[in-house]
Amino acid sequence: MMSVPFPGSQISIVLDPDGVRRFASSERQSQPSRILAVVDRVPYTRDPSGTKHAYVPFSSAIGSDGHLAQRSERGLHFDFAVTLCDSHHRPVVTLSGTCKSGELGTAILDSIAEFTGTCRIASAAAIDIVIANSDGLGFTDLLNNPVFCLNPSWLFGANLESAVQANRDALAASRSRATVIAYTDGSLPHHGNDRGAGAMVTLQGHWATRIAPKNFSRSSLMAETTGALLALRYAPADFDLVIYSDSRAIVNAINNIVSGEIQTRQSHHNALELSIVRRSGRTRAVWVRGHAGNRYNEAADRMAVLMARHYNARIDPTQTHSLMQKILEEELAGLALAG
Repeated sequence: MMSVPFPGSQISIVLDPDGVRRFASSERQSQPSRILAVVDRVPYTRDPSGTKHAYVPFSSAIGSDGHLAQRSERGLHFDFAVTLCDSHHRPVVTLSGTCKSGELGTAILDSIAEFTGTCRIASAAAIDIVIANSDGLGFTDLLNNPVFCLNPSWLFGANLESAVQANRDALAASRSRATVIAYTDGSLPHHGNDRGAGAMVTLQGHWATRIAPKNFSRSSLMAETTGALLALRYAPADFDLVIYSDSRAIVNAINNIVSGEIQTRQSHHNALELSIVRRSGRTRAVWVRGHAGNRYNEAADRMAVLMARHYNARIDPTQTHSLMQKILEEELAGLALAG
């Protein structure tokens, strides 16, 4: 646990009759049994080796654009920072830590207890928690904990910018630049009027599939492009991205666009370039041999085929979604057995 003091700030902790250490009377909130804290957090996942990977929730646009997507919370963790403030909303100290999904509330309580010297913070609504970010991750954990009063109405309008910034600085200090690794593939049915589809699978177990846009020509290359676009639009713009594809044309197109060495321009170049130029993180593509036993590549291939077949056969998307998840689970299970 790391604590970061703020120069010039002093805090006095007293032991209350209920066994809880809180701010001294002159520094308390208008409710004398409360502590004000501002929480920020960064979500990530751990792979089987324990390495951190970026965690990115799928946006609502995926559903509205006709995508089928699944957000995996397998191994979800948080790096969190909580800044304690005095009665004038001035930051006093910032504590940081790490916890698993579902344990954010307990971890915050433990960090405060360690700082104040007690393990007993149990009275209802003893701490007023202000959530600094709005991604919604971890919010349920805190909402269900009776010790917290989330975003209390009497705090609306309070200037807590310094506390929020302190949390961001604490998180940034413990967070290295993340890389998203995605495997993509495409599928084009043999029938002349059917639409192609693309799919993406990341090392974190996230996946997304999409039918090729109507303005795309009916070609296997544009189906492959659809899969690559999912990865480009899924990864945060400031994160590094590595796209693995069994299409040499897609790999060459992405790397040539990034390096500025593109010689001839085809329709798929325009679609890829629009997504690449918005990114500040590094982007590169790597060729992987198809149907050679790579579980992530196999999962992307099976998902793209299933998406194309089900969409053109007008099968219930709910059934498609369920089968997609089974494909991922089968391939990842095979990966674990192989390891």
